[in-house]
Amino acid sequence: MEYLGFSLDPFQEQAVSAIDQGHSVIVAAPTGCGKTLIAEYAIELCLRQGRRTVYTAPIKTLSNQKYRDFRARFGDAAVGIHTGDVTINPEAPILIMTTEIFRNMILEKTSRLDNVLFTVFDEIHYLDDPERGTVWEECIILAPRHIQFVCLSATVPNIHELSAWMEMVRDVRFVTIVEEHRPVPLQHYLYSARHGTITLQGIRRLYRKNEHDRKRFLRMKPSSKKIVLSVLQMGREPILYFCFNRRACERNADMHAGHNLLDPQEQQASRELIDTLVAQYHLDEYERTGPLRMMWEAGCAFHHAGMLPAAKEVVERLFTRGLIKLLFCTETFALGVNMPACTVIFDELEKFNGVEFKFLMTRNYNQMAGRAGRRGMDPVGYVYAQVVPEAADPKEIERIQTGRNEEIRSRFIASYSTILTLYSQFGEGAFDLFRKCLRNYRNGNFEMSKAYRKEEVQIRNRIAFLQAVGFLDGDKLTDKGRLAAAVNGYEIQAAQLYYTRAFDDLPVDQIPVVLGALVTEERRGRNRDGAHGPGFKIRADAEKVINDLRRKEMKFGVAAPVRALDYAFAAPIYSWARGCTLADLLSYGFPEGALIRVMRMTIQLLRTLRDRLPDPVIAERMDQALELINRGVVDAQAELEVG
Repeated sequence: MEYLGFSLDPFQEQAVSAIDQGHSVIVAAPTGCGKTLIAEYAIELCLRQGRRTVYTAPIKTLSNQKYRDFRARFGDAAVGIHTGDVTINPEAPILIMTTEIFRNMILEKTSRLDNVLFTVFDEIHYLDDPERGTVWEECIILAPRHIQFVCLSATVPNIHELSAWMEMVRDVRFVTIVEEHRPVPLQHYLYSARHGTITLQGIRRLYRKNEHDRKRFLRMKPSSKKIVLSVLQMGREPILYFCFNRRACERNADMHAGHNLLDPQEQQASRELIDTLVAQYHLDEYERTGPLRMMWEAGCAFHHAGMLPAAKEVVERLFTRGLIKLLFCTETFALGVNMPACTVIFDELEKFNGVEFKFLMTRNYNQMAGRAGRRGMDPVGYVYAQVVPEAADPKEIERIQTGRNEEIRSRFIASYSTILTLYSQFGEGAFDLFRKCLRNYRNGNFEMSKAYRKEEVQIRNRIAFLQAVGFLDGDKLTDKGRLAAAVNGYEIQAAQLYYTRAFDDLPVDQIPVVLGALVTEERRGRNRDGAHGPGFKIRADAEKVINDLRRKEMKFGVAAPVRALDYAFAAPIYSWARGCTLADLLSYGFPEGALIRVMRMTIQLLRTLRDRLPDPVIAERMDQALELINRGVVDAQAELEVG
């Protein structure tokens, strides 16, 4: 079968046939096999029938890329995006959104889903994510029954179990399609700066069993210099070099910025594109543009979540045009984004998890390694892992490179907004929905599993808390409960702050400070007490409100109470709300990406409260606060519209 000028692989033909027959599908295949083509076929079918498609993605970079790709493929008018801080063309027949937004639309029972035929879940194995995976389960259980699913996944051993669970909870046929073959095979190498390319047998021979010896060798961990030069000399660029912390990305890129990896024609194309993008994104006022530009024009770059988003966007655009030959990046670059390279290099095979260094999961290694090998361009993809043989556990290395990908596990935790919505609609019948999670299915008994009983107790505790604090009156929503159910994200805290009148006397330029403290995620070793300078008198009141909530949750046995307010970013947010420049904002010394992400999350919450608050005066002040901070590099929508 031919589609879009391609001869379809058998697994693609099988998926397309299932879609034509009106079935939901789940497709598990290695990275770079062409899973997105299946989604595009479903989208085209929807367009022909005058129906809509929802396309969900787990990360912002992937959402933005799909928005641009689909506009080029289907036309600007056919595509919209809704990600909280960005809403463009929301009534379009193809609507890209975060999974959280889709869940919220389901809970709201919005009519905007009435004409949706297909929902695409890209990277559905993200259901295993400890923090956000529960959202996928809620969507699968609660989405309207007329919506069919196209689920795209990396290869995981229990994909048939996942499919059978979805088939049962949705009472529809799911066709499971598994493709093991990669169109571009991979060659895996282990590399030691001291010994060169080394085999697993060589590591077994050199590995030191004494822990003290291993630590001594780890302190001599080599730089990226030798391995990168070796790969460049073999002509195996472009290279994706994965580092597991942001500083390492930047340090390595600086080390290699002296290479000139572009030919004269590419250098000219790079300069022209950088000129255009710097002007469009107003990066001329960004103090790092000069040094970054020199690096980019040499064909080298770094990419991580701590970067200024506009600068990250420039890197992505250059890379997709083939104008970056050596990119140092963190693992999120491998998640669904269609940016393959000839070679992938791992700086190391261990990653710090916040407590200790642990070897990578096999699934994560394969996801990143799968970026090697460009279809139609490379006969093979090259994957190098840098190791210190004396300290690299050979059993772990063997597991990572030759073991099976780990199974998807359930991360289901019923959120407050879900409990409020379902318990107020179905009363005790809501527990029939809660017990349908994947965890209970895996344990073989939806009614009596130990995991279900533990989850049931937690949901009961949360319901008792919601009733005691005035969000529920029995099984009916109060006014406060209605607001919380509509907010869907920091819902309990935001509603409690509003109903304790915490916003009444708060100056408009301090509203983003308090909401920013609400959405900031605490990080180990960072000073939470950042609120200093004039006009932060509200802080104590807001903290008291949230701390009272936390104490009541603990009293009712809620296992994971809401987070305390974190004022670490208070000073820069306050300055930005009062009109400071980009240079002033960045002078506070916070990672640009983290700071702008918090402000964009604040913008999302401001928009939601503006549209949902019953008091028009406070709603107007939320809108004024939104105007103060949603400008310049913080304005995600303006950034996306530029592209």
